This record gives sequence, structure tokens and C-alpha cells, in this order.
Amino acid sequence: MRMRQDQRGFVLSGIALLLVLPAMLLVASCFAMIEMGGEAAALQASADKVFYTGNDIERVVKDLWGESLLIDNADITLSKLADNYRAATGLLVDITPSWMLWIHVINTGENHLAGTQYCNIIENAPGENWSYYFEDENEAFWGGGEPDYDEPVLFVEKLGEKLRITIKEYDGIYHSDVYYSDQLLWGGVGGLENAHVGENTEVEGVAQLRVFIDVRDPRGAVQYSSTVDLG
Repeated sequence: MRMRQDQRGFVLSGIALLLVLPAMLLVASCFAMIEMGGEAAALQASADKVFYTGNDIERVVKDLWGESLLIDNADITLSKLADNYRAATGLLVDITPSWMLWIHVINTGENHLAGTQYCNIIENAPGENWSYYFEDENEAFWGGGEPDYDEPVLFVEKLGEKLRITIKEYDGIYHSDVYYSDQLLWGGVGGLENAHVGENTEVEGVAQLRVFIDVRDPRGAVQYSSTVDLG
């Protein structure tokens, strides 16, 4: 049976398609490989950027501590540092400080943390000893005045790989529990009887400030998280 001209064209087109199809599939595979290669390269570049940024933040944070630039203003300093890294890299950067020493005011049920308005920190001898001046009264009762910051006063000494913490003073009628991280050091410090004033204890490790670093690319594909203990 002879085919009409239009039928020949149809068959020839079909044969041509069969001949070209492997080439089309090969080209499609090549494009897929190129796309995957580009995506993988972009992901690796993003991962490198996030990793190196996280490492550099760790370095800078340690340098800031070594230069005594985080004492009593870690929140502000590290917040500005995070802003600068965000602007310079385009990455999402969070740098969160957490001081290890804090008090729980028994009379009010409030926790007063170092690094907040409830505590002043002074480095007496760089890298050797520090004084923490806590305030046990809530800010709402300050009446616009300056609190006395002596409830309690803690003296912290670095002794090798330990910290010795001494209660130097507690000039108030409230009682407070003193904590190092989640470890209770003293319960019911202060009051009219000056409970535990003059006592000292030692804790393992020298960390006083713990800094949490989190760096992410905007797509959320890569993340770098680390914790730096400073002391």
C-alpha cells in the first residue's frame, strides 16, 4: 500500500523524532546536570560563607572578652556586632549573651540576671577577678532613683580551671538564692541576719559569659550554630 504525501511526512516526522529523541534526552540530562552542578556549587559557596562567618564571629567575640569590652555591656556590643555581620554578609546572624551568675529574689519571686539593669559588673584585675553588684528590688520601685546595687555583692576569682565565688555583702531585708547557671550555690542569702555573707564556694570551669552564635543563609538551607564560653 502506497502512502499519501501527507502520510509520508507524518511517518518521516515520527522517524526523525525517534532519531532526535536520544539527543534531546541527552541535552536535557546535560541541562539537569548543569543545573544541579550550579545548585550544588551555590550551596557549597553558601555553606562556606556561613561557616567562615560563624568562625570569624567566634574569633571576634573571644577578642572582645580578652580586651574587657564585654564587661557590663555585652548585650549592646554583641547586638551591634550581629548587625554589622548581617550588613556585611547578607546572612541572618544572631549573637546572644547569657551570664552565668544570677539571683532569685525569694520575696518577690523574680529572677535578676547579670548583664541586665539589675547587676553591675566590674573587672578589678583583668582576667583574674571581678565584682558583681546585684540589686534585689524590682525596677518599678526605684522611684526614678539609682539603686544601691549591694544585694548581694559577689567577688569572683579565677583559680586555674575553677572560679571561687565569695558573698562580700548583702545590705537589704530581702533574701535571695544565688545561682551559677542552673547550679544553686546558696539559698536564702541576706536578710536582716546577713545569712551566708562572708562565705565562699568554688565551681568547676571558668566560664562567666556564655555566647550563643547562630548564622543562617536567607533560604534556610545552611546553618551554623555554636556556643562560646568566656571566662
